[in-house]
Amino acid sequence: MSNSNHNPAVPERDGMGTVVAVAPRPLAEVLDQQVTQISRPPSNGQPRCSPSTWSPSLARPTHEDGTCPTCGGLGWLRLDVPFGHPQFGQLVPCDDCGQVHRQRIARFDRYSSRKGRALKQRFRNFDLNGPAAAATETYNAALAFTAEPVGWLVIHGPKGNGKSHLAAAIANYLIDERGMAALFLTVPDLLRSLRQEIRDSVQGQGGDSRMLDTAQESPVLILDDLGAERWTEWAEEQLFLLLDYRYRLESPMVVITNEELERLPSRIYSRLGDRALCRVVHNPAPDYRWGYGRVTR
Repeated sequence: MSNSNHNPAVPERDGMGTVVAVAPRPLAEVLDQQVTQISRPPSNGQPRCSPSTWSPSLARPTHEDGTCPTCGGLGWLRLDVPFGHPQFGQLVPCDDCGQVHRQRIARFDRYSSRKGRALKQRFRNFDLNGPAAAATETYNAALAFTAEPVGWLVIHGPKGNGKSHLAAAIANYLIDERGMAALFLTVPDLLRSLRQEIRDSVQGQGGDSRMLDTAQESPVLILDDLGAERWTEWAEEQLFLLLDYRYRLESPMVVITNEELERLPSRIYSRLGDRALCRVVHNPAPDYRWGYGRVTR
């Protein structure tokens, strides 16, 4: 039940042990406030959830009707701990249905550039024959990142030689195969959304995109086409805010650029050039858009 307009009450027990209902909150609000706390609670002595925390008046759904029998389709449970415990009243995701995790993936993917052609770009249809064999190191680096998405992977090289394909392949693999929350963005799309937010704000329309916050908070960010737009002072500032935020937190990221790294603005280059955090890979392959070695559909 992912509709944020539906506000089911989450039951809990009062001091006498009687089950009562607490005031409902929109699930979207809960997700935004706890977006970084949706992993499984640790099993080393930490309290777990129990069906006893749920009201017996709620109908117990069955697996046959497609609803989770543990959480009733809400996606959240309260920890079964006594009043006064530090975690009393805390909501945790239901491990049995994974609904909250799927909603988290969808939350980030909603802002994504993972559309159209990008959805078809997979590791399995990346052609490494002929001159394209020069991209083998880049291909292997991309595969290694999907196996262990930590640190930054920076891929640079000439235009049209498969870098964007591999960026999309990383996003597709993490989201579709590993079930991880990740955000694939082209820099032009990112800046376009930020400009639209400014226009909406000036016109008093509000807008709820929060693109920069979303890109900063994404568990894994794949940023394609860095340097594809003209480096204005405003564009540099927005990209620095994003990169610096993730740099300070060491949040996993992939950065793709056609530019020589040394030609990027100095404070951008200083982040991408930090070998303690970044693995930098040069892709020398020829332009796949012309002649032999083109990436397959």
